[in-house]
Amino acid sequence: MKLIILLLIPLLTMAYKISNHGEQDLSVVKIREDLYLGKNIPNVKVQTQNGNIELKEFIKGKPTALMFAYYTCETACPLTVQNVKKITRSEYKDYRFVVLSFDERDNLETLKVFIEKNFGNQIPENWLVGLLSKEDIKKLTEATGYKFYYIPRDKIFIHTSAIIFLSPSGKITRYLYGAFPTEKDIKLAFTEAQKEQPKLNNIIDLALLACYRYDSVRSKYVIDPMIIFAGLGMGLVLATLGIGLFYKPKKEVLR
Repeated sequence: MKLIILLLIPLLTMAYKISNHGEQDLSVVKIREDLYLGKNIPNVKVQTQNGNIELKEFIKGKPTALMFAYYTCETACPLTVQNVKKITRSEYKDYRFVVLSFDERDNLETLKVFIEKNFGNQIPENWLVGLLSKEDIKKLTEATGYKFYYIPRDKIFIHTSAIIFLSPSGKITRYLYGAFPTEKDIKLAFTEAQKEQPKLNNIIDLALLACYRYDSVRSKYVIDPMIIFAGLGMGLVLATLGIGLFYKPKKEVLR
């Protein structure tokens, strides 16, 4: 119970800040997925603590999870990054994770503080955390449908908390929403992104993906009802065959 309360405190703080400024129209930042799924993202230059790198050079043909944030955020942005980092262990080393600021006022100092708070002294090799120029912020957010707006009085951004999954070639394949993604949903979203260039080591994952469908209302993968019905039907057929093979009626004794 205490853990749940601790997790809710940052979100409640954010809700208080928003309500303190008045009711906000969150529909403004909603992503129109139908306009962006399957679209390629542009290549942009990312400034890191160690210099500049092009986004697609870092991706290197790997399925990628892209997260937008602003580095002075104290709620959803760090929560999303921390939760994704916690549930992506060594088995995710063949995937890429990218965190980019949409706040043009962010700089190397705010980037450094954000990294220290969320990664300590070492960023994993398959993670990229950096800054974009004002032009590239506009280019990349518009290409992904990501929206946000600033409330000067409270010094916070209203934005969508989303993880944008990209195929090896940089096409948008899935959006997952919320600061608390599950490992199942992240794994299935990566598997879906990998379908563009399947590999032998994820054939089982691809087979598992066939049993699920993405529920856009709940922003999660759920068991496909057709699979359940098909399984029940197959079970009924096998049960019928089993009865036919192993049940032998007693023959009448001839006198």
